[in-house]
Amino acid sequence: MDIEDEVLGRVSPSPARRKRVEKAANTLLAHVLEAINDTGLPLEATLQGSVAKDTYTSTPDIDVFILFPESTSRKDLETVGLGIGKSVLGGEERYAEHPYVHGIYSGYEVDLVPCFRISSPVGLKSAVDRTPFHTTYVKSHLAEKQKADVRLLKQFMKGIGAYGAEAKVQGFSGYLVELLVLRYGDFRSVLAAAGSWKKGEVLDLEGRGERFDTPLVFYDPVDSSRNVASAVSMDSMACFQHAAKAYLDSPSIRFFFPRAPKTWPLPKIKKEMDKRGTGLLVVSLKRPKLIDDDLFPQMKKTAEGLQAALEAGEFSVVATSTHPMEGRVDLVFELMAEELPRVMKHVGPPVWIGHAVGFLEKWSGKAVVGPYIENGRWVALVERKYRRAPELVRGEATKAALGSSFRDLAGMEVRDTAGSLKADMKRTLSRHLDRTLPWER
Repeated sequence: MDIEDEVLGRVSPSPARRKRVEKAANTLLAHVLEAINDTGLPLEATLQGSVAKDTYTSTPDIDVFILFPESTSRKDLETVGLGIGKSVLGGEERYAEHPYVHGIYSGYEVDLVPCFRISSPVGLKSAVDRTPFHTTYVKSHLAEKQKADVRLLKQFMKGIGAYGAEAKVQGFSGYLVELLVLRYGDFRSVLAAAGSWKKGEVLDLEGRGERFDTPLVFYDPVDSSRNVASAVSMDSMACFQHAAKAYLDSPSIRFFFPRAPKTWPLPKIKKEMDKRGTGLLVVSLKRPKLIDDDLFPQMKKTAEGLQAALEAGEFSVVATSTHPMEGRVDLVFELMAEELPRVMKHVGPPVWIGHAVGFLEKWSGKAVVGPYIENGRWVALVERKYRRAPELVRGEATKAALGSSFRDLAGMEVRDTAGSLKADMKRTLSRHLDRTLPWER
């Protein structure tokens, strides 16, 4: 069997699955409409997303949008919209530009999203108001045979780890995947085209609007002021490009369904560390109760703040990674060296500058070496405040620019290589050290 046929056989909805999805979506819509009738307000409920467009793979999420008149206040939209969502789903409040309700219905994850019923995206009142226009555009332009290409491309993106616009992935949204198929025609043509993309590649279907400074630009065909690819990071774009070329050169089912990453045994981790000759610093913090779209940016900001502190202390950081775990987050910093020399070089002013005398007064008798003259400037080798990375983090973390939910440094534990190995952090260390591409596992 052809690889792509096999993939489609695994991800395309069977008649039985399609029937179950349609039944759940229709029943859900009916319950939402009942809740709307109870409000006595002129609202509508519509099915959106991949279920409405018939481009979903495997078990889909179901998106129902509750449309409010444009004259509705934002406060009333949120209050009434959340009330309807909770009466139907129970569920939990989540937040994008404004709150919506997420829950489970008939075994499917569901989002009930309030939005404004606008006549054109030009009259946008909130970001989600575009979604019904996206659904209409795709349904009216995507040919029936292209739905298979969308499913292939979605599963390919999932397999290589580049699917999803959320902060965790910074990749390709489902809508962007659909537009790529519309732009290039089919799955393989998208892959072939991607191989020649350059940083800042600009794509469109209906025309272009303002300029965007992002790795990839795809103008929204229903609103040219928006870049559908704004979430795609440089790494996600590059990963997709490399994977596309690699697949066309040597197709494999592993691009679509990679093996799960393995947790390495301690001997393998130690061997890898010996091979690299680098050191590890693991900072563990209590995991705040945040949804992923808030958690991941805050983890990244916290890691960047601590890295800046380390580098200010002259610890050279080779690589950084962040890992959400049960009850904690682990921030891993791979260092060129875990311990620095006792002294650091402190370069002062030129000898002929008037205030050079202040440098001499400060360091004479206090510097380990000097002051002495080098290239016309006063120089001293002074004792370093922190020789070991864990000491620096413990001493300077409170001054670093951290994510707002991590500023209290709740539950902070700092471990060097030996400490992290003793603490049985194999999963975290394996994820950091294993740079194998998903399809090559």
